[in-house]
Amino acid sequence: MLKIIQDGLTKLENILCSIGLLVSTFLVFVQVINRYWLHFEIMWLGDMALYIFVSTYILAIALSASFKGHIAVEMVQAKIAKTGGPAMSVYKLVINIISFVIILLFANPIYTFFMRSIKYPEYGTLVRWFNTSWLVYILFVVVVLSGFHVLYHISGDIHELRKSYWEKTEGRRE
Repeated sequence: MLKIIQDGLTKLENILCSIGLLVSTFLVFVQVINRYWLHFEIMWLGDMALYIFVSTYILAIALSASFKGHIAVEMVQAKIAKTGGPAMSVYKLVINIISFVIILLFANPIYTFFMRSIKYPEYGTLVRWFNTSWLVYILFVVVVLSGFHVLYHISGDIHELRKSYWEKTEGRRE
């Protein structure tokens, strides 16, 4: 069941990031054509393109977490991979636990900021109807999604460790 949710969220995040990148690129293209070729600048296109682009790259953080993407010291990982055995599984588990702890550290201030942005919304300067607090909402959702993805990977790492331990102990009995 968790795998279905994980895969569904990953597909949704991928689609939203792809659409956001395409739309922001299109808006910038239209803005350049309007400004330099037609000499007719539409002021709000730049703001809208920026809002969509920023929302997209913030959402890409959660997408990266779903693919186990985070900053890791590759030298340590390569050294552990050479040793073989369960060391790599333990390394992955430790890295994912550290990632989850960091997400938890950021979760409280982001939640406070999120609740404040709901209570006191802010609107754009050129796109007056656009609630710029959506950027804060997206950041909060990304933290929640990233936490879910990392917890999913932690459960997978624990499963791998248990599986390798089980195979190791069954091998001794034979």
